[in-house]
Amino acid sequence: MGSTFKGILAGVLIGVFARKVHSLALGVVFGLAVGLFFAFLIAHMQHGYYFEIMLPGGMVGLIVGYATQRYGSSGGVQHAR
Repeated sequence: MGSTFKGILAGVLIGVFARKVHSLALGVVFGLAVGLFFAFLIAHMQHGYYFEIMLPGGMVGLIVGYATQRYGSSGGVQHAR
C-alpha cells in the first residue's frame, strides 16, 4: 500500500515538474531525485535494505522523468471526435 501511494505521489510531482520545465535533462534528474527521496523514506522506515529499495525507486523515478518529458503533452486533455 505504501509503495503504491509513494509511486502515485512521485508520478504527480514529476508530472507537475514536467509541465513547468521543458528540459529532458532536468526532468530526468528531477525524476531520479524524487524517486530516490521517496525510496529513502521507505527504506528508512524499514530500518535497512537501502540498496534493495532505493535502486528500483531511483530507476522508476528516472524512467518516469524521461517519459513525462519525452512523451507528455503540454496542452490540455485531447478528446477523440
